[in-house]
Amino acid sequence: MDVKGGDLVYTILTKRRAWSALLGLLLIVPWVNGKVSAQPPASPEPASPPPASAPQPVPVPPSPTTPPPTVTSETPTREQQLEARIQQLESMVNQLSGQVQQINTAAAAGSAPSAAAIAEGPARAGTADGGGLSTPGGMSSGAPALPSRSGGLNAPGQSLPPNPSVSSRFDSPATLENHPGKVNFGPGFQIRTDDEEFIFQFHDLTQFEYRGYEQGGQTTVKDGFLFPRQWFMFSGRISKPIGYFLSLAEGFDTTNILDVFVDFNMSPKFSIRAGRYKTPFTYEFLVEPIQGLIIPERSLFFNNFGQNRDLGVMAYGRLFDNKFDYAAGIFNGTRNGFVPINDSKSISAFMNYRPFADEEETLLENFNIGGSVFAAQGLGQNLPVPPTLRTTVATSGNSVVGIPFLTYNNNVRESGSRAFWDLHMAYFYQSLAIISEWQSGYQDYSISGSPQNRTHLPVESWYIQAGYLLTGETRSSVGIVKPLHPFDITGKTPGLGAWEVVGRYDYLGMGNQVFTNGLADRNDYTNSLYMTDIGFNWHMTQYVKFYFDWQHAVFGEPVLFAPDRRQKTSDMFMLRMQLYY
Repeated sequence: MDVKGGDLVYTILTKRRAWSALLGLLLIVPWVNGKVSAQPPASPEPASPPPASAPQPVPVPPSPTTPPPTVTSETPTREQQLEARIQQLESMVNQLSGQVQQINTAAAAGSAPSAAAIAEGPARAGTADGGGLSTPGGMSSGAPALPSRSGGLNAPGQSLPPNPSVSSRFDSPATLENHPGKVNFGPGFQIRTDDEEFIFQFHDLTQFEYRGYEQGGQTTVKDGFLFPRQWFMFSGRISKPIGYFLSLAEGFDTTNILDVFVDFNMSPKFSIRAGRYKTPFTYEFLVEPIQGLIIPERSLFFNNFGQNRDLGVMAYGRLFDNKFDYAAGIFNGTRNGFVPINDSKSISAFMNYRPFADEEETLLENFNIGGSVFAAQGLGQNLPVPPTLRTTVATSGNSVVGIPFLTYNNNVRESGSRAFWDLHMAYFYQSLAIISEWQSGYQDYSISGSPQNRTHLPVESWYIQAGYLLTGETRSSVGIVKPLHPFDITGKTPGLGAWEVVGRYDYLGMGNQVFTNGLADRNDYTNSLYMTDIGFNWHMTQYVKFYFDWQHAVFGEPVLFAPDRRQKTSDMFMLRMQLYY
């Protein structure tokens, strides 16, 4: 290689190092601007250096016939000056990189992005299209955000921040992920990542009502306004196979956790649920959502003998081309409970079959038939749940809501075993809905101090209810109704909402042993009753609904409702407003 060619190669290689150092400096300086004070370089700059970014003239070597000039130590060559400048830039890049690392180490618990996030640029530190958090310093990311092992912004926790800081060098403590997402309304308020791996939803259920009783002066119930339910619900999934649900509930005057469970969705045919949730017993409880009920409250049997919510583990799924639903689980066995009160556990199982599900637009497409069971053995000496049986209040309801028709004596205990079964039929065609269930079984009781002398108390119940939408809306199941013409008297498309007439006939009976074996007082209470509900529902929109219900109860024997006063019948009028989204 001749001298000219060697000098040219040297110059090109030298300039490549200069451009690389300059590029590294330009990438880092904007990210630390405003967070790191300017610091002097490690060595003073040479006097009047040529700009690093300006193109340098290529030295022209002397003619081969002319001897090259003698280079002295006092006069550095252009190549030496450029080499010194490159070393200076590399030193500055290394110094700034160290300062960035110090910032991230000091702010590992909070506001500053991680070192890797800075190194990966704005697209990793923020989210895409303005749909999420902005990058530090107010810079909005325009490029799609990708998941990063170094993670996004941290959030406060219950414990001290980890020391040493979370690092992608290790797998635990885990680094945060950073997924872009979107926010929308419906169902509820929802945040969903673009890849649909993560979902967060918030729902609200508010029920406000007035209950008035025709028979005045009752000791146990009062006319008045009530909040039967105020629920705050949080649901979603943490990756597609794992879902969660949490609800906080205010019922009349009691606040607690209503549901808290995790779903492991292996496939539509088989999933696992663990936590506290609806047990798989009776169609009206497991299938019908409270916000979509045709009648404001559930039946006599469920309110007084249903399993309600409990803690346990359940398998469920849908088989045979979505015609067959099943659910089965093991539970503590405490009605609407939070802790076990017996060593034994209860089992519950449910099935529903739609034999004509694939025959669309036919009379029987939405015909359902099925059943469920609920059983437990080895019950200890526990107070009855509920201790008083009432007309219109769930197991957990307040004692001043709902007419009492039987109260157990204070020395009665649940003891031994219990077993109940249920058969159901549900039919939906166009605007019509018909639901019916037949329940039967037994509950064992004993008198405190004599657990060996048990009373095997038989129970039987049934109901049939119907609803018809007068304004033309159609149904495939029980749920929220979306009116064809939502209520609007001011807009361009006026509407009056959806209107529905409803009714239910309900019966509950228990064996005479409840009186003959000393479980309750025959002079004050009854072991059977019929109850009729007639009314109409006004669905203003799919979010707002009004119930108007008249409930007439006929007791087998007159029941005590005030000192030395008894009633054979009871009449209640209910007006309920419901908000759900």
